[in-house]
Amino acid sequence: MDHSTRQPLIEGITAAIVGVTDFGPHLELFVDRLGYEVAAAGTIPAAVADALWGSGPADLEVIALAAAGSGTGRIHLVRVPEPIAPAEPPHNLDTGLVGIDMYARDINAAHAALGKAGHPWTVAPTTYGVAVGEREVEVTQGICPAPDGTVVVFVQPAAVRGTEAWSADPERSYTELTSVVCHVPDPDAEVAFWGPEGLGMDVWYDVVFSSPGFDKVAGLPDGTRMRLAFLAGAKTARIEVTSADTEHRVDRRAAQRPARSLGHCGWSVRTRDLSAALESVRRTGGQVLTGRVETDDPWHGRAAAAGVTTPNGISVTLWQPLS
Repeated sequence: MDHSTRQPLIEGITAAIVGVTDFGPHLELFVDRLGYEVAAAGTIPAAVADALWGSGPADLEVIALAAAGSGTGRIHLVRVPEPIAPAEPPHNLDTGLVGIDMYARDINAAHAALGKAGHPWTVAPTTYGVAVGEREVEVTQGICPAPDGTVVVFVQPAAVRGTEAWSADPERSYTELTSVVCHVPDPDAEVAFWGPEGLGMDVWYDVVFSSPGFDKVAGLPDGTRMRLAFLAGAKTARIEVTSADTEHRVDRRAAQRPARSLGHCGWSVRTRDLSAALESVRRTGGQVLTGRVETDDPWHGRAAAAGVTTPNGISVTLWQPLS
């Protein structure tokens, strides 16, 4: 079978899963300041949550946040009563999940407004170049820490790539999540897992570059050579897979588990065919952790779901809507 010519099994990352101690500070940032809305709220039954994520005997309190009603690029908040590790923002050289990214229409205005509202940035807006083939792509971004160790990266794009939120409301200051980032020891395996011969995302570019501006933004040693593979589906969020020629720092993967960890701890991914997606996971070196679990909850609606990990141990919940 020619896997590269089949219909993609996924359209992008539906949501970043974020573990929280208290919903309030996250709602103040994402809803009050960034203009997201509560798309759904309630509980995931204990039987479903424990089967998918090993979260124990209690129902999980959850909220789904969307930008301008976007069905993808969402933020799934889950309250974690007993996290397996303290909240700590990951470094760009830590192994595992790193930042969640969104576009800002005016990044300097965002920097000023969020700082005034009590959300100081760890990295002010910075412009740098990334060599993509024979051309250099200019990027302007800055970093603002969210509660519970979540790293939010704001990007003012030189060229806007499709965003549902800006299509629905062109005057918005911020979009849905445009990409999510993982830093991994085996980028080839991660790209194969998500790419055209795996779950079906396209590799928009896969480059190795060094940039003083990026070193500053990412907190890297001067002269670090970073590999960045950018994978995209029909909808946001996209995936940035990174690896570097310097030693990886803390391995955070064991402490990044949905419903058990604080901060950016997993990805939720809608698929058109759960059985085929699980076959792809096995074929491309990932692990299927659970069997098919049926649910009807605020994150997934009525759906069949399964927990998996990628070849680099990134936690993913795959789910298929049920009619």
